[in-house]
Amino acid sequence: MATRRIDTFSGMKNVMTATFRHHPHYRAAIGTAIAGLLLLPVTAAHADDKHAMNEKWYLSAGGYSVFRADTTLSLVERNVGAGAAIRPGDTLGLDLEETVLRLEGHYRFTPRSQIVASWFQVESDASKVLQKDIDWVDQGGNTTTVAAGSTVSSSLGYEIMKASYFYSFYHNDKVELMAGGGLHVSRFDIDLDVKTDPGGTVSAQETRDAAHTVPLPTVGFGLNYRVNPKLYWFLKAEGFYLEYDDWKGLFSEMQVGMEYNVWRNLGVGVGLATSNLNVTETAPQYTFRYDNRLSGANLFLSWSL
Repeated sequence: MATRRIDTFSGMKNVMTATFRHHPHYRAAIGTAIAGLLLLPVTAAHADDKHAMNEKWYLSAGGYSVFRADTTLSLVERNVGAGAAIRPGDTLGLDLEETVLRLEGHYRFTPRSQIVASWFQVESDASKVLQKDIDWVDQGGNTTTVAAGSTVSSSLGYEIMKASYFYSFYHNDKVELMAGGGLHVSRFDIDLDVKTDPGGTVSAQETRDAAHTVPLPTVGFGLNYRVNPKLYWFLKAEGFYLEYDDWKGLFSEMQVGMEYNVWRNLGVGVGLATSNLNVTETAPQYTFRYDNRLSGANLFLSWSL
Protein backbone atom coordinates (compact mmCIF):
# COMPACT_ATOMS: atom_id res chain seq x y z
CA MET A 1 0.00 0.00 0.00
CA ALA A 2 1.28 3.45 -0.83
CA THR A 3 2.05 5.94 1.89
CA ARG A 4 3.28 9.50 1.90
CA ARG A 5 5.62 11.00 4.46
CA ILE A 6 5.21 14.38 6.08
CA ASP A 7 8.53 16.15 6.75
CA THR A 8 7.97 19.44 8.53
CA PHE A 9 10.14 22.17 9.96
CA SER A 10 7.17 24.19 11.23
CA GLY A 11 8.19 27.76 10.64
CA MET A 12 11.64 27.28 12.09
CA LYS A 13 13.41 29.05 9.25
CA ASN A 14 12.64 32.36 10.98
CA VAL A 15 14.20 31.33 14.28
CA MET A 16 16.93 28.81 13.36
CA THR A 17 19.73 29.00 10.85
CA ALA A 18 19.52 27.19 7.53
CA THR A 19 22.21 24.79 8.73
CA PHE A 20 19.61 22.79 10.60
CA ARG A 21 16.95 22.93 7.90
CA HIS A 22 17.73 19.50 6.42
CA HIS A 23 18.34 16.41 8.49
CA PRO A 24 21.65 15.25 6.94
CA HIS A 25 23.31 18.60 7.60
CA TYR A 26 22.51 19.03 11.28
CA ARG A 27 23.07 15.33 11.89
CA ALA A 28 26.56 15.60 10.39
CA ALA A 29 27.28 18.79 12.32
CA ILE A 30 26.44 17.38 15.73
CA GLY A 31 27.90 13.98 14.92
CA THR A 32 31.13 15.68 13.92
CA ALA A 33 31.10 17.65 17.17
CA ILE A 34 31.09 14.38 19.10
CA ALA A 35 33.56 12.50 16.90
CA GLY A 36 35.79 15.54 16.60
CA LEU A 37 36.63 15.26 20.27
CA LEU A 38 38.84 12.33 19.33
CA LEU A 39 40.74 14.36 16.76
CA LEU A 40 41.54 17.42 18.84
CA PRO A 41 45.25 17.79 19.60
CA VAL A 42 46.00 17.50 23.28
CA THR A 43 47.95 20.60 24.26
CA ALA A 44 48.02 19.69 27.96
CA ALA A 45 47.27 16.47 29.78
CA HIS A 46 45.42 18.27 32.54
CA ALA A 47 44.35 21.74 33.47
CA ASP A 48 45.31 23.34 36.79
CA ASP A 49 45.30 20.62 39.47
CA LYS A 50 43.51 23.04 41.79
CA HIS A 51 40.36 22.30 39.82
CA ALA A 52 38.26 19.17 40.11
CA MET A 53 37.14 17.44 36.90
CA ASN A 54 40.00 19.10 35.04
CA GLU A 55 40.24 16.95 31.89
CA LYS A 56 40.95 18.81 28.66
CA TRP A 57 38.68 16.57 26.62
CA TYR A 58 36.37 13.68 27.40
CA LEU A 59 34.37 11.02 25.56
CA SER A 60 32.05 8.34 26.94
CA ALA A 61 30.26 5.48 25.19
CA GLY A 62 27.92 2.99 26.78
CA GLY A 63 24.72 1.05 26.80
CA TYR A 64 21.64 3.11 27.62
CA SER A 65 18.98 0.69 28.84
CA VAL A 66 15.52 2.24 28.54
CA PHE A 67 13.40 0.66 31.28
CA ARG A 68 10.39 2.94 30.86
CA ALA A 69 9.02 4.48 27.65
CA ASP A 70 5.71 6.35 27.78
CA THR A 71 4.66 7.51 24.32
CA THR A 72 1.37 8.89 23.01
CA LEU A 73 0.66 10.39 19.60
CA SER A 74 -2.13 11.43 17.28
CA LEU A 75 -2.35 12.51 13.65
CA VAL A 76 -5.80 13.79 12.66
CA GLU A 77 -7.54 16.26 10.40
CA ARG A 78 -6.99 19.84 11.56
CA ASN A 79 -10.68 20.71 11.75
CA VAL A 80 -11.38 18.02 14.34
CA GLY A 81 -8.72 19.27 16.76
CA ALA A 82 -6.12 17.18 18.54
CA GLY A 83 -8.10 13.96 18.36
CA ALA A 84 -7.78 10.87 20.52
CA ALA A 85 -4.15 9.96 21.23
CA ILE A 86 -2.94 6.37 20.89
CA ARG A 87 -0.22 4.60 22.83
CA PRO A 88 2.02 2.89 20.24
CA GLY A 89 3.14 0.24 22.70
CA ASP A 90 -0.38 -0.87 23.58
CA THR A 91 -2.13 -0.20 20.26
CA LEU A 92 0.54 -1.11 17.69
CA GLY A 93 2.91 -3.34 19.67
CA LEU A 94 5.83 -0.91 19.34
CA ASP A 95 8.31 -1.21 22.21
CA LEU A 96 11.04 1.39 22.84
CA GLU A 97 12.25 -0.30 26.02
CA GLU A 98 15.59 -1.55 24.74
CA THR A 99 19.34 -1.04 25.20
CA VAL A 100 21.00 1.33 22.73
CA LEU A 101 24.31 3.10 22.22
CA ARG A 102 24.66 6.47 23.95
CA LEU A 103 27.55 8.86 23.22
CA GLU A 104 28.54 11.91 25.24
CA GLY A 105 31.57 14.16 25.19
CA HIS A 106 32.99 17.57 25.94
CA TYR A 107 36.01 19.70 25.19
CA ARG A 108 37.35 22.34 27.60
CA PHE A 109 38.94 25.12 25.61
CA THR A 110 39.55 27.05 28.86
CA PRO A 111 39.44 25.83 32.49
CA ARG A 112 35.95 27.35 32.81
CA SER A 113 34.48 26.96 29.31
CA GLN A 114 33.47 23.76 27.52
CA ILE A 115 31.50 22.50 24.54
CA VAL A 116 29.25 19.51 25.32
CA ALA A 117 27.60 17.13 22.83
CA SER A 118 25.54 13.94 23.09
CA TRP A 119 23.52 11.51 20.93
CA PHE A 120 21.31 8.44 21.22
CA GLN A 121 18.51 6.80 19.22
CA VAL A 122 15.77 4.26 19.95
CA GLU A 123 13.51 2.56 17.41
CA SER A 124 11.02 -0.27 17.09
CA ASP A 125 9.10 -2.23 14.41
CA ALA A 126 5.97 -4.32 14.88
CA SER A 127 3.05 -6.01 13.14
CA LYS A 128 -0.22 -6.40 15.01
CA VAL A 129 -3.94 -7.04 14.62
CA LEU A 130 -5.74 -4.00 16.02
CA GLN A 131 -7.93 -4.60 19.05
CA LYS A 132 -9.84 -1.33 18.60
CA ASP A 133 -10.49 1.33 15.96
CA ILE A 134 -7.89 4.10 15.62
CA ASP A 135 -8.20 7.46 13.87
CA TRP A 136 -5.44 8.55 11.49
CA VAL A 137 -5.06 10.78 8.41
CA ASP A 138 -5.15 9.65 4.77
CA GLN A 139 -3.03 11.09 1.96
CA GLY A 140 -5.62 13.80 1.31
CA GLY A 141 -5.37 15.08 4.88
CA ASN A 142 -8.78 13.71 5.86
CA THR A 143 -9.47 11.68 8.98
CA THR A 144 -9.70 7.95 8.32
CA THR A 145 -10.55 5.17 10.73
CA VAL A 146 -8.49 1.97 10.74
CA ALA A 147 -10.95 -0.65 11.94
CA ALA A 148 -10.41 -3.15 14.73
CA GLY A 149 -9.33 -6.50 13.30
CA SER A 150 -7.11 -4.92 10.64
CA THR A 151 -3.49 -6.09 10.43
CA VAL A 152 -1.14 -3.12 10.71
CA SER A 153 2.62 -2.93 10.16
CA SER A 154 4.27 0.01 11.92
CA SER A 155 7.58 1.49 13.04
CA LEU A 156 8.59 4.23 15.45
CA GLY A 157 11.93 6.00 15.76
CA TYR A 158 13.16 8.63 18.20
CA GLU A 159 16.56 10.33 18.01
CA ILE A 160 18.07 13.01 20.28
CA MET A 161 21.14 15.13 19.50
CA LYS A 162 22.43 18.00 21.62
CA ALA A 163 25.26 20.52 21.45
CA SER A 164 25.74 23.14 24.19
CA TYR A 165 28.17 25.60 25.72
CA PHE A 166 28.68 25.57 29.50
CA TYR A 167 30.53 28.03 31.71
CA SER A 168 31.84 27.00 35.15
CA PHE A 169 30.95 29.91 37.41
CA TYR A 170 32.28 28.10 40.49
CA HIS A 171 35.19 25.65 40.30
CA ASN A 172 37.59 24.48 43.00
CA ASP A 173 39.32 21.26 44.04
CA LYS A 174 36.05 19.55 45.02
CA VAL A 175 33.13 21.19 43.26
CA GLU A 176 32.25 22.47 39.79
CA LEU A 177 29.03 24.41 39.17
CA MET A 178 28.19 25.35 35.59
CA ALA A 179 25.40 26.82 33.50
CA GLY A 180 24.89 27.27 29.78
CA GLY A 181 22.71 26.76 26.75
CA GLY A 182 22.65 25.29 23.29
CA LEU A 183 20.53 23.42 20.76
CA HIS A 184 18.54 20.24 21.23
CA VAL A 185 17.36 18.46 18.07
CA SER A 186 14.77 15.69 18.24
CA ARG A 187 13.74 13.61 15.23
CA PHE A 188 10.82 11.24 15.52
CA ASP A 189 8.92 9.31 12.88
CA ILE A 190 5.94 6.99 12.81
CA ASP A 191 5.12 4.73 9.85
CA LEU A 192 1.71 3.08 9.67
CA ASP A 193 0.79 0.62 6.92
CA VAL A 194 -2.57 -1.20 6.83
CA LYS A 195 -1.90 -4.67 5.42
CA THR A 196 -5.31 -6.38 5.62
CA ASP A 197 -8.82 -5.35 6.61
CA PRO A 198 -10.81 -7.12 9.37
CA GLY A 199 -11.93 -9.75 6.87
CA GLY A 200 -8.34 -10.68 5.97
CA THR A 201 -8.48 -9.08 2.51
CA VAL A 202 -5.46 -7.08 1.36
CA SER A 203 -6.30 -3.49 2.25
CA ALA A 204 -6.39 -0.57 -0.16
CA GLN A 205 -6.69 1.89 2.72
CA GLU A 206 -4.03 4.60 2.52
CA THR A 207 -2.52 6.39 5.51
CA ARG A 208 0.13 9.03 5.99
CA ASP A 209 3.46 8.41 7.64
CA ALA A 210 4.86 11.25 9.74
CA ALA A 211 8.46 12.35 10.25
CA HIS A 212 9.14 15.49 12.25
CA THR A 213 12.33 17.31 13.13
CA VAL A 214 12.14 19.63 16.12
CA PRO A 215 15.07 21.89 17.06
CA LEU A 216 14.70 23.63 20.41
CA PRO A 217 17.09 25.97 22.21
CA THR A 218 17.96 24.77 25.72
CA VAL A 219 19.28 26.18 28.97
CA GLY A 220 21.01 23.95 31.47
CA PHE A 221 22.77 23.53 34.79
CA GLY A 222 25.45 21.07 35.90
CA LEU A 223 27.14 19.97 39.12
CA ASN A 224 30.26 17.83 39.52
CA TYR A 225 31.49 16.78 42.97
CA ARG A 226 34.76 14.95 43.58
CA VAL A 227 34.50 12.45 46.44
CA ASN A 228 38.17 11.46 46.21
CA PRO A 229 40.88 11.64 43.51
CA LYS A 230 39.35 8.71 41.60
CA LEU A 231 35.60 9.06 42.20
CA TYR A 232 33.14 11.84 41.43
CA TRP A 233 29.40 12.16 40.96
CA PHE A 234 27.48 14.46 38.64
CA LEU A 235 24.08 16.03 38.09
CA LYS A 236 22.88 17.64 34.84
CA ALA A 237 19.55 19.24 33.95
CA GLU A 238 18.39 20.92 30.72
CA GLY A 239 15.10 22.16 29.36
CA PHE A 240 13.15 24.72 27.37
CA TYR A 241 9.62 25.64 26.25
CA LEU A 242 8.80 27.51 23.05
CA GLU A 243 5.68 28.42 21.04
CA TYR A 244 5.95 29.71 17.48
CA ASP A 245 3.31 30.06 14.76
CA ASP A 246 1.33 26.79 14.63
CA TRP A 247 3.51 24.67 16.90
CA LYS A 248 4.73 24.44 20.45
CA GLY A 249 7.37 22.29 22.08
CA LEU A 250 8.62 21.40 25.55
CA PHE A 251 11.82 19.50 26.31
CA SER A 252 13.44 18.54 29.61
CA GLU A 253 16.19 16.12 30.60
CA MET A 254 17.90 15.21 33.86
CA GLN A 255 20.88 12.93 34.54
CA VAL A 256 22.53 11.82 37.77
CA GLY A 257 25.40 9.38 38.13
CA MET A 258 28.94 8.67 39.22
CA GLU A 259 32.23 7.80 37.56
CA TYR A 260 35.37 6.03 38.79
CA ASN A 261 38.85 6.29 37.28
CA VAL A 262 40.04 2.68 36.96
CA TRP A 263 43.37 3.21 35.17
CA ARG A 264 45.16 6.30 33.91
CA ASN A 265 42.74 7.98 31.47
CA LEU A 266 40.13 5.20 31.52
CA GLY A 267 36.99 5.44 33.63
CA VAL A 268 33.79 3.51 34.20
CA GLY A 269 30.49 5.02 35.23
CA VAL A 270 26.81 4.47 35.81
CA GLY A 271 23.93 6.90 35.68
CA LEU A 272 20.18 7.37 35.50
CA ALA A 273 18.54 9.65 32.94
CA THR A 274 15.04 10.78 32.08
CA SER A 275 13.98 12.91 29.11
CA ASN A 276 10.61 14.37 28.19
CA LEU A 277 9.43 15.82 24.85
CA ASN A 278 5.97 17.26 24.11
CA VAL A 279 5.27 18.63 20.63
CA THR A 280 2.06 19.84 19.00
CA GLU A 281 2.01 20.99 15.38
CA THR A 282 -1.01 22.31 13.51
CA ALA A 283 -0.42 22.18 9.75
CA PRO A 284 -2.94 23.31 7.10
CA GLN A 285 -4.29 19.76 6.66
CA TYR A 286 -3.67 18.01 9.96
CA THR A 287 -2.82 18.29 13.65
CA PHE A 288 0.04 16.18 14.96
CA ARG A 289 0.76 15.64 18.65
CA TYR A 290 3.66 13.68 20.11
CA ASP A 291 4.40 13.13 23.80
CA ASN A 292 7.33 10.98 24.84
CA ARG A 293 9.05 10.26 28.15
CA LEU A 294 12.08 7.96 28.34
CA SER A 295 13.75 6.79 31.55
CA GLY A 296 16.80 4.56 31.61
CA ALA A 297 20.11 3.51 33.13
CA ASN A 298 23.44 4.16 31.43
CA LEU A 299 26.54 1.99 31.99
CA PHE A 300 29.52 3.48 30.19
CA LEU A 301 33.28 3.64 29.67
CA SER A 302 35.05 6.98 29.39
CA TRP A 303 38.36 8.24 28.06
CA SER A 304 39.76 11.61 29.08
CA LEU A 305 42.94 13.66 28.85
